[in-house]
Amino acid sequence: MDKLSTLIGRFTFNARVFFNGDFCDTNQFQADGAAGHLHLVRQGPVVFEHAHGELLRVDEPSMVFYPRGMAHRLSVPDGAAATLLCATIAFQDGGANPLARALPECMCIPLAGMAPMRHTLDLLFAEAAVEAQGRAVILDRLCDVLMIQVIRHEFDQGHLHAGALAGLADRQLGPVLDAMHGRPHESWQLQSLARLAGMSRARFTEHFRTVVGTPPVEYLTRWRIGLACKLLRNGLPVKVVSAQTGYTSPPAFTRAFTENIGMSPRQWLRTQEAAAPAPGA
Repeated sequence: MDKLSTLIGRFTFNARVFFNGDFCDTNQFQADGAAGHLHLVRQGPVVFEHAHGELLRVDEPSMVFYPRGMAHRLSVPDGAAATLLCATIAFQDGGANPLARALPECMCIPLAGMAPMRHTLDLLFAEAAVEAQGRAVILDRLCDVLMIQVIRHEFDQGHLHAGALAGLADRQLGPVLDAMHGRPHESWQLQSLARLAGMSRARFTEHFRTVVGTPPVEYLTRWRIGLACKLLRNGLPVKVVSAQTGYTSPPAFTRAFTENIGMSPRQWLRTQEAAAPAPGA
């Protein structure tokens, strides 16, 4: 099973390029808990100032990425100019998204060290250099691809912190998360999950909480409810959704959904429909 595709397909994100060009000023970014910020420094110097006055100076072409939207100030020294491409990365569920939580608070990677992403970067910068129909959409999609490659790079290098991706990389927890993700409809119990990990229940619970950041049953519930939201958006009835997400009956599913989301599935669907843009808007 392609573990990353399964997880990224569930915990989606979208990139939106908001700046592309020469920069010789300052800009302040606030932490809003909803979106991360990506800065591709094509030419420096650029100074990133964090809380408590911590400075990160970037002189060579680099990627600076704040997955959870940490507050920072971007500036260029007096008399200098930089070339930047910047995007917001809006993760589903904001900073609570396991993809966002799995990555470091701030990532700075020289572009020279991003060889596996070279072709994507070349396409991104080439598209940014032209004025053509559809450019904005293409830039956004290429940033999406770049983010997936960055996540894959961090996953392959073992740099991920506690969270679902770190769990997938763990020899004992990987099969457990695969089972949860791939077969959420099954009646998983703590004992059966521990058996998949080849551990005792107590040791499994402790290890899962340490690596993933939440107890196994809580993680399974969140995964099921997240999947349920996707199925409900696709128009499936509550009865079908409850069966596909492992609940014994629609009332049991509705109780779990309400406890986690704060409203019933039907109420939640109405809020989604009300928030959706009108056709042609």
